[in-house]
Amino acid sequence: MRAGWIPIDDTDKQKQAGSFVYDIARFIGSPFSYDVAGLENIQTPGPAIFIANHLGALGPIEIIISVPIRFYPWVIANMIDFELAPEYLFNDFVHPVLHLNGSFGLRFSRWLSKISVRLLRAVGSVSIDRFGGMSTDGFRQSLRLLKEGRNLLIFPEDSLQPLDPVTLMSPFMPGSTTLCILFQSSQNTLLPVYPMAAHAHSELVTIGPPEFYPTLGRQKEEKNSFCELLEERVRSLYLDMQGKSDDILG
Repeated sequence: MRAGWIPIDDTDKQKQAGSFVYDIARFIGSPFSYDVAGLENIQTPGPAIFIANHLGALGPIEIIISVPIRFYPWVIANMIDFELAPEYLFNDFVHPVLHLNGSFGLRFSRWLSKISVRLLRAVGSVSIDRFGGMSTDGFRQSLRLLKEGRNLLIFPEDSLQPLDPVTLMSPFMPGSTTLCILFQSSQNTLLPVYPMAAHAHSELVTIGPPEFYPTLGRQKEEKNSFCELLEERVRSLYLDMQGKSDDILG
């Protein structure tokens, strides 16, 4: 079904302002939103972690404008830094997606970054420096949001690793699994982690049933296994949509 607009109930003034900006962004992008399947799998309003495929620059945009949940997304630190964002946007979006090159592409990236940085900061994005060492501030902010009952949106693919030609996914990094460990050890309660996948050809986002990090005392083994499990769940959701899309086209 097509996801509807759901207003957010935030009590803090700053979060209210962020949620207003978030809802406006979703409203503006709604004509381009995907259908959403699997909303019935969501068991509680939060807290939870939602794990999704990146799908280039498309996945984060489509999931935020399509899924009627107030997410707090993990964002690469460069994307919310006014100095670093133009180069990152050029390499990640403007050149590969919009096919704008040279000085014009760089000028466009600088202009776009003035909007995107402000928008990402306004909606409460969590800054994560994946390749300069995991930011403790990012994890502190994430834990605080989870303890407040919020929902995090994480795209755990390692962009330095090659893409799988079938799923267009890179191997997952374990940062979200580490966050599960920190939350569950501090709160003494399980944290649902929802696998989710976006598929461009079918214009669909699918949400799977929640997974729960096991606490059996073998942390290193459990951490790696859970990360692999989440990657496989997202991959399966994508391949299922791919199969249905191929059947329709065939």
